[in-house]
Amino acid sequence: MTDAGVTNSGRMVSWRRAGLAIVLLGVLAGGVVPGAGCASRRASTREAMPQRDVQRAAELAAQGERAIDQRRWREAIDLNRRALALHDGLGAAWHNLGIALMESQENLEAAACFQRAAELAPTDPRPYENLALLHMRAGWHEDALRLYEMSLERSPNYLGSLRGAVLAARELNVSTDPGLDRVKRAILIEKDPSWRAILDREQVRIAQDLVEQRRRESRP
Repeated sequence: MTDAGVTNSGRMVSWRRAGLAIVLLGVLAGGVVPGAGCASRRASTREAMPQRDVQRAAELAAQGERAIDQRRWREAIDLNRRALALHDGLGAAWHNLGIALMESQENLEAAACFQRAAELAPTDPRPYENLALLHMRAGWHEDALRLYEMSLERSPNYLGSLRGAVLAARELNVSTDPGLDRVKRAILIEKDPSWRAILDREQVRIAQDLVEQRRRESRP
């Protein structure tokens, strides 16, 4: 599930909620949450809590996911908080709680939720993507670019963060070789014509800037 957020320049970037289906299978089976790190150990097994609490947490988190899809932010906040009170190792619930809080303008708590989700799911690029989006909306483009880069360290060809990093660099008027590489990777993946147009313009801008930078550096 995605939704759009608007940068100061009017260009669009998107949040993505975390799907719970695979995660909940592991929870209901009493196993470790897939992708979760050490922080989830307290509440990730049948020995750590009653099975009825694990199942109830899964049910609440699934309801919270549906509320996210329907943009019922306050309901999503309540449901995910209730799920996490029973099982605080659900990375997807932390992530989806962060989205609902961000859309409710509760940005400080949203940022903490995205950070917690990133810790619990160390290979998932989406928590840092959405944390970057939060910073983009605040106009903190340098921080946003750093967070998009952290997301891309987890998944170098993740299109959502490639798009976001390109826009953040554009807002900063930054032109680097890694930035040009990101644009080229995004162009190879992108299917949306409006995004392709943005990426094509950025490729030209960055390439021209790099030529000029090297020309200046070569002058005696």
